[in-house]
Amino acid sequence: MNRSRRELLGGLGGALVPAATAGCLDVAAGDGPQGPAGTPEALSCPDEEFVRLDAPFSAPVESPTVETTETELELSAEGASETYGQSLRLVLRNTGDGPAATRGEHAYSIQRQTTGGWAEVRGSTTGEAVELPRREAVLEAGGTYSWAIDLAEEPIESAVPDRDLGVCPPLGPGPHRFVYWGIVDAPPVGVEFELVG
Repeated sequence: MNRSRRELLGGLGGALVPAATAGCLDVAAGDGPQGPAGTPEALSCPDEEFVRLDAPFSAPVESPTVETTETELELSAEGASETYGQSLRLVLRNTGDGPAATRGEHAYSIQRQTTGGWAEVRGSTTGEAVELPRREAVLEAGGTYSWAIDLAEEPIESAVPDRDLGVCPPLGPGPHRFVYWGIVDAPPVGVEFELVG
C-alpha cells in the first residue's frame, strides 16, 4: 500500500494528540487541595513571618440563626460540601422586623476544624498581628450580606482589601466553617462545610 508522507505525518500527529492531551488533563487533575486532610491536630505554618488571625469572638457559634434584641438573622450556604477552587456562596439575611447593627461585610472568619478546636486559616504575612476591618453598619429588615468565596488560597488571601493576608498551611480536604462575628450584641453565627478535592 502506497501512502504519501503527508498521510503518514497526519496519522502520526493524530496518534500523538490524545496522548499529549491526556498528559495535560492529568496535570490539571492534580491541582487540588495541598494541605492536610481530615482533621489535623493543629494548623502549622513553616513561614516564620506568618501570624495567624485571632478569633475576635469567644461566645459559642450559633447555627444557622441568631437573635438580637431587635431582630433575627439567618446565615445560609448553598450546600454542605464544596470542591476546592469552586465558589462557596453564603447569605446573611435579616429575617426579622427590626434593624441589626453590624461591623460590616468583612467581619468573618474562615476556620478549619482541628483536634484542638477551630482555627482560622488566614493570617498576616508581615510578621505582625493584624485585625480585619470593622465599620459601623446597619442591616435593615430584609437586608442581606452575601459572599462568593472561591475556595483556593489566592482568592481567600485577597478577599479583604488593604490587608496582607495569607493562607498557611494550604487548604486541605476536611471540615471547615464560615463564621460571621460582626453582629453587634449577638453571638457569632456560622455554617459548616466539607472541602473536597
